[in-house]
Amino acid sequence: MDSLINFLCVFGMVGCVITIALNINLVILTFSNKSKQNDEMRLFYYRFVLDICFGSCLFPSLLYLFLYVNFPETFEPYRNLIVTLSLPWSNLAAARSIVALSITTDRVLAAYFPIAYRTGKFVMSMWIILTVSVGFGLSEELVLFEFCGYELNVPVGCRVLGCAVNRCFYRFWTLHKTTIFLTLAILSILLSIRLLLWFNDKNATKNSQITKANRLALLDTVVVLIFDFSPSLLGSLSMTASFFSFEVVGPYIGVCKATGCAIEAIIVSTFLISRKPKQLKKIIVGKASMSTKNTFSVHTK
Repeated sequence: MDSLINFLCVFGMVGCVITIALNINLVILTFSNKSKQNDEMRLFYYRFVLDICFGSCLFPSLLYLFLYVNFPETFEPYRNLIVTLSLPWSNLAAARSIVALSITTDRVLAAYFPIAYRTGKFVMSMWIILTVSVGFGLSEELVLFEFCGYELNVPVGCRVLGCAVNRCFYRFWTLHKTTIFLTLAILSILLSIRLLLWFNDKNATKNSQITKANRLALLDTVVVLIFDFSPSLLGSLSMTASFFSFEVVGPYIGVCKATGCAIEAIIVSTFLISRKPKQLKKIIVGKASMSTKNTFSVHTK
Protein backbone atom coordinates (compact mmCIF):
# COMPACT_ATOMS: atom_id res chain seq x y z
CA MET A 1 0.00 0.00 0.00
CA ASP A 2 3.04 2.28 0.10
CA SER A 3 2.55 3.07 -3.58
CA LEU A 4 -0.97 4.33 -2.83
CA ILE A 5 0.31 6.50 0.02
CA ASN A 6 3.06 7.88 -2.22
CA PHE A 7 0.52 8.72 -4.90
CA LEU A 8 -1.76 10.47 -2.40
CA CYS A 9 1.15 12.48 -1.00
CA VAL A 10 2.28 13.68 -4.43
CA PHE A 11 -1.31 14.37 -5.51
CA GLY A 12 -1.95 16.29 -2.31
CA MET A 13 1.23 18.36 -2.66
CA VAL A 14 0.21 19.34 -6.19
CA GLY A 15 -3.16 20.40 -4.82
CA CYS A 16 -1.42 22.47 -2.14
CA VAL A 17 0.72 24.28 -4.72
CA ILE A 18 -2.32 25.07 -6.87
CA THR A 19 -4.25 26.27 -3.83
CA ILE A 20 -1.44 28.53 -2.63
CA ALA A 21 -0.66 30.01 -6.06
CA LEU A 22 -4.24 30.75 -7.11
CA ASN A 23 -5.32 32.16 -3.75
CA ILE A 24 -2.26 34.41 -3.59
CA ASN A 25 -3.26 35.68 -7.02
CA LEU A 26 -6.83 36.28 -5.82
CA VAL A 27 -5.62 38.18 -2.75
CA ILE A 28 -3.28 40.35 -4.84
CA LEU A 29 -5.99 41.13 -7.39
CA THR A 30 -8.49 41.92 -4.66
CA PHE A 31 -6.38 44.22 -2.50
CA SER A 32 -4.46 45.88 -5.32
CA ASN A 33 -7.71 47.34 -6.66
CA LYS A 34 -9.96 48.57 -3.86
CA SER A 35 -12.72 49.45 -6.32
CA LYS A 36 -13.22 45.71 -6.94
CA GLN A 37 -13.82 44.96 -3.25
CA ASN A 38 -17.37 44.06 -2.31
CA ASP A 39 -18.95 43.96 1.15
CA GLU A 40 -20.77 40.74 0.27
CA MET A 41 -17.41 39.12 -0.52
CA ARG A 42 -15.59 40.18 2.66
CA LEU A 43 -15.70 36.68 4.21
CA PHE A 44 -14.38 35.15 0.99
CA TYR A 45 -11.33 37.42 1.16
CA TYR A 46 -10.58 36.04 4.62
CA ARG A 47 -11.07 32.50 3.31
CA PHE A 48 -8.58 33.13 0.50
CA VAL A 49 -5.94 33.93 3.12
CA LEU A 50 -6.92 30.88 5.19
CA ASP A 51 -6.52 28.62 2.16
CA ILE A 52 -3.02 29.99 1.55
CA CYS A 53 -2.08 29.19 5.14
CA PHE A 54 -3.77 25.77 4.96
CA GLY A 55 -1.90 24.75 1.81
CA SER A 56 1.38 26.05 3.25
CA CYS A 57 0.94 23.93 6.40
CA LEU A 58 -0.33 20.78 4.69
CA PHE A 59 2.49 20.68 2.11
CA PRO A 60 5.37 20.00 4.59
CA SER A 61 3.21 17.41 6.38
CA LEU A 62 2.66 15.48 3.15
CA LEU A 63 6.31 15.90 2.16
CA TYR A 64 7.43 14.45 5.49
CA LEU A 65 5.08 11.48 5.09
CA PHE A 66 6.37 10.88 1.56
CA LEU A 67 9.96 10.83 2.85
CA TYR A 68 8.96 8.69 5.84
CA VAL A 69 7.39 6.03 3.59
CA ASN A 70 10.39 5.87 1.25
CA PHE A 71 13.14 6.23 3.88
CA PRO A 72 11.67 4.67 7.04
CA GLU A 73 15.01 3.99 8.74
CA THR A 74 15.97 7.65 8.53
CA PHE A 75 12.66 9.19 9.62
CA GLU A 76 11.37 6.57 12.08
CA PRO A 77 13.12 8.22 15.09
CA TYR A 78 11.34 11.48 14.25
CA ARG A 79 7.83 10.02 13.90
CA ASN A 80 6.49 12.47 16.52
CA LEU A 81 6.75 15.08 13.77
CA ILE A 82 3.58 13.52 12.38
CA VAL A 83 1.59 15.25 15.13
CA THR A 84 3.71 18.40 15.14
CA LEU A 85 3.32 18.94 11.39
CA SER A 86 -0.31 17.81 11.16
CA LEU A 87 -1.89 19.87 13.92
CA PRO A 88 -1.39 23.28 12.19
CA TRP A 89 -3.27 22.29 9.03
CA SER A 90 -5.91 20.54 11.14
CA ASN A 91 -6.37 23.79 13.11
CA LEU A 92 -6.72 25.76 9.88
CA ALA A 93 -9.20 23.24 8.46
CA ALA A 94 -11.31 23.65 11.61
CA ALA A 95 -11.10 27.45 11.30
CA ARG A 96 -12.05 27.20 7.62
CA SER A 97 -15.17 25.20 8.49
CA ILE A 98 -16.29 28.04 10.78
CA VAL A 99 -15.69 30.55 7.98
CA ALA A 100 -17.66 28.38 5.53
CA LEU A 101 -20.50 28.22 8.06
CA SER A 102 -20.35 32.00 8.53
CA ILE A 103 -20.42 32.60 4.76
CA THR A 104 -23.51 30.44 4.29
CA THR A 105 -25.24 31.97 7.33
CA ASP A 106 -24.49 35.45 5.99
CA ARG A 107 -25.97 34.57 2.59
CA VAL A 108 -29.09 33.00 4.13
CA LEU A 109 -29.72 36.14 6.21
CA ALA A 110 -29.19 38.32 3.14
CA ALA A 111 -31.55 36.15 1.09
CA TYR A 112 -34.42 35.86 3.57
CA PHE A 113 -34.14 39.27 5.25
CA PRO A 114 -32.76 41.57 2.51
CA ILE A 115 -34.02 44.86 3.95
CA ALA A 116 -32.79 44.16 7.48
CA TYR A 117 -29.50 42.88 6.07
CA ARG A 118 -28.91 46.02 4.00
CA THR A 119 -29.61 48.24 7.00
CA GLY A 120 -26.88 46.42 8.91
CA LYS A 121 -29.01 44.55 11.46
CA PHE A 122 -27.63 41.15 10.50
CA VAL A 123 -24.11 42.11 9.42
CA MET A 124 -21.61 39.90 11.23
CA SER A 125 -18.42 41.51 12.47
CA MET A 126 -15.33 40.28 10.65
CA TRP A 127 -13.29 40.50 13.84
CA ILE A 128 -15.74 38.32 15.74
CA ILE A 129 -15.73 35.70 12.98
CA LEU A 130 -11.95 35.82 12.77
CA THR A 131 -11.58 35.45 16.54
CA VAL A 132 -14.10 32.61 16.79
CA SER A 133 -12.61 30.71 13.84
CA VAL A 134 -9.03 31.02 15.10
CA GLY A 135 -10.10 30.17 18.65
CA PHE A 136 -12.04 27.15 17.44
CA GLY A 137 -9.04 25.94 15.46
CA LEU A 138 -6.65 26.33 18.39
CA SER A 139 -9.10 24.57 20.71
CA GLU A 140 -7.98 21.28 19.16
CA GLU A 141 -4.68 21.49 21.06
CA LEU A 142 -6.54 22.27 24.29
CA VAL A 143 -8.84 19.29 23.88
CA LEU A 144 -6.05 16.96 22.75
CA PHE A 145 -3.46 17.68 25.43
CA GLU A 146 -5.59 18.90 28.36
CA PHE A 147 -9.06 17.37 28.14
CA CYS A 148 -8.03 14.08 26.50
CA GLY A 149 -4.69 13.87 28.33
CA TYR A 150 -2.72 12.99 25.20
CA GLU A 151 1.01 12.36 25.52
CA LEU A 152 3.11 12.89 22.42
CA ASN A 153 4.27 9.39 21.59
CA VAL A 154 3.33 8.23 18.10
CA PRO A 155 3.07 4.41 17.86
CA VAL A 156 5.55 2.57 15.68
CA GLY A 157 4.10 2.06 12.20
CA CYS A 158 1.70 5.00 12.45
CA ARG A 159 2.26 7.53 9.69
CA VAL A 160 -0.73 9.91 9.80
CA LEU A 161 -2.49 12.04 12.41
CA GLY A 162 -5.60 9.83 12.51
CA CYS A 163 -3.79 6.91 14.13
CA ALA A 164 -1.40 9.09 16.14
CA VAL A 165 -4.06 10.67 18.40
CA ASN A 166 -6.18 8.89 21.02
CA ARG A 167 -9.85 7.92 20.70
CA CYS A 168 -11.00 10.72 23.01
CA PHE A 169 -9.76 13.40 20.64
CA TYR A 170 -10.99 11.52 17.59
CA ARG A 171 -14.52 11.37 19.05
CA PHE A 172 -14.39 15.13 19.70
CA TRP A 173 -13.08 15.75 16.18
CA THR A 174 -15.83 13.63 14.62
CA LEU A 175 -18.56 15.25 16.75
CA HIS A 176 -17.68 18.86 15.93
CA LYS A 177 -17.19 18.04 12.23
CA THR A 178 -20.59 16.35 12.03
CA THR A 179 -22.34 19.22 13.86
CA ILE A 180 -20.85 21.90 11.61
CA PHE A 181 -21.45 20.02 8.38
CA LEU A 182 -25.08 19.17 9.18
CA THR A 183 -25.76 22.82 10.04
CA LEU A 184 -24.02 23.86 6.84
CA ALA A 185 -26.10 21.43 4.79
CA ILE A 186 -29.39 22.70 6.26
CA LEU A 187 -28.46 26.34 5.63
CA SER A 188 -27.39 25.52 2.08
CA ILE A 189 -30.74 23.87 1.37
CA LEU A 190 -32.52 26.98 2.64
CA LEU A 191 -30.32 29.21 0.46
CA SER A 192 -30.85 27.00 -2.59
CA ILE A 193 -34.63 27.10 -2.14
CA ARG A 194 -34.59 30.89 -1.88
CA LEU A 195 -32.41 31.30 -4.96
CA LEU A 196 -34.58 28.85 -6.90
CA LEU A 197 -37.67 30.89 -6.05
CA TRP A 198 -35.92 34.06 -7.22
CA PHE A 199 -34.79 32.39 -10.41
CA ASN A 200 -38.34 31.29 -11.25
CA ASP A 201 -39.85 34.65 -10.34
CA LYS A 202 -40.26 36.63 -13.56
CA ASN A 203 -40.69 39.87 -11.63
CA ALA A 204 -37.42 39.47 -9.72
CA THR A 205 -34.25 41.19 -10.80
CA LYS A 206 -31.96 38.20 -11.15
CA ASN A 207 -28.71 40.12 -11.40
CA SER A 208 -29.29 41.76 -8.02
CA GLN A 209 -30.78 38.74 -6.23
CA ILE A 210 -28.65 35.83 -7.43
CA THR A 211 -25.41 37.58 -6.66
CA LYS A 212 -21.85 36.47 -7.11
CA ALA A 213 -21.52 35.91 -3.36
CA ASN A 214 -24.55 33.59 -3.32
CA ARG A 215 -23.14 31.45 -6.12
CA LEU A 216 -19.76 31.22 -4.44
CA ALA A 217 -21.41 30.37 -1.11
CA LEU A 218 -23.19 27.41 -2.69
CA LEU A 219 -19.96 26.34 -4.40
CA ASP A 220 -18.11 26.55 -1.08
CA THR A 221 -20.75 24.38 0.58
CA VAL A 222 -20.64 21.73 -2.14
CA VAL A 223 -16.84 21.57 -1.95
CA VAL A 224 -16.88 21.33 1.85
CA LEU A 225 -19.50 18.57 1.89
CA ILE A 226 -17.79 16.49 -0.81
CA PHE A 227 -14.11 16.99 -0.03
CA ASP A 228 -14.28 17.62 3.72
CA PHE A 229 -17.33 15.99 5.27
CA SER A 230 -17.31 12.78 3.17
CA PRO A 231 -13.63 11.92 3.90
CA SER A 232 -14.18 12.75 7.58
CA LEU A 233 -17.19 10.42 7.62
CA LEU A 234 -15.11 7.65 6.08
CA GLY A 235 -12.38 8.39 8.61
CA SER A 236 -14.83 7.76 11.45
CA LEU A 237 -15.26 4.23 10.05
CA SER A 238 -11.52 3.53 10.25
CA MET A 239 -11.94 1.98 13.70
CA THR A 240 -14.23 -0.75 12.34
CA ALA A 241 -13.42 -1.01 8.62
CA SER A 242 -9.80 -1.77 7.75
CA PHE A 243 -10.27 -0.48 4.20
CA PHE A 244 -10.56 3.08 5.55
CA SER A 245 -7.70 2.62 8.00
CA PHE A 246 -5.16 5.45 7.93
CA GLU A 247 -2.30 2.95 8.10
CA VAL A 248 -3.57 1.34 4.88
CA VAL A 249 -4.86 4.26 2.82
CA GLY A 250 -2.74 7.08 4.21
CA PRO A 251 -3.61 10.78 4.59
CA TYR A 252 -6.73 10.73 2.43
CA ILE A 253 -8.55 13.28 4.62
CA GLY A 254 -5.84 15.92 4.18
CA VAL A 255 -5.42 15.12 0.49
CA CYS A 256 -9.17 15.41 -0.13
CA LYS A 257 -9.20 18.78 1.63
CA ALA A 258 -6.29 19.97 -0.54
CA THR A 259 -8.04 18.70 -3.67
CA GLY A 260 -11.25 20.51 -2.74
CA CYS A 261 -9.40 23.75 -2.03
CA ALA A 262 -7.55 23.49 -5.36
CA ILE A 263 -10.75 22.83 -7.35
CA GLU A 264 -12.53 25.68 -5.60
CA ALA A 265 -9.58 28.03 -6.22
CA ILE A 266 -9.64 27.17 -9.94
CA ILE A 267 -13.39 27.74 -10.23
CA VAL A 268 -13.35 30.96 -8.19
CA SER A 269 -10.38 32.32 -10.17
CA THR A 270 -12.14 31.52 -13.45
CA PHE A 271 -15.39 33.04 -12.21
CA LEU A 272 -13.92 36.25 -10.79
CA ILE A 273 -11.08 36.95 -13.22
CA SER A 274 -12.68 35.87 -16.52
CA ARG A 275 -15.56 38.29 -16.00
CA LYS A 276 -13.30 41.34 -16.05
CA PRO A 277 -12.18 41.08 -19.70
CA LYS A 278 -15.82 40.68 -20.80
CA GLN A 279 -16.83 43.76 -18.86
CA LEU A 280 -13.87 45.66 -20.26
CA LYS A 281 -14.76 44.53 -23.78
CA LYS A 282 -18.31 45.80 -23.35
CA ILE A 283 -17.02 49.16 -22.17
CA ILE A 284 -14.62 49.46 -25.12
CA VAL A 285 -17.30 48.43 -27.63
CA GLY A 286 -19.73 50.87 -26.03
CA LYS A 287 -17.26 53.72 -26.23
CA ALA A 288 -16.39 52.85 -29.83
CA SER A 289 -20.04 52.85 -30.85
CA MET A 290 -20.62 56.18 -29.11
CA SER A 291 -17.58 57.63 -30.86
CA THR A 292 -18.85 56.39 -34.22
CA LYS A 293 -22.25 57.94 -33.61
CA ASN A 294 -20.71 61.26 -32.63
CA THR A 295 -18.47 61.27 -35.73
CA PHE A 296 -21.41 60.44 -37.98
CA SER A 297 -23.52 63.22 -36.48
CA VAL A 298 -20.71 65.75 -37.02
CA HIS A 299 -20.32 64.76 -40.68
CA THR A 300 -24.05 64.95 -41.31
CA LYS A 301 -24.13 68.44 -39.89
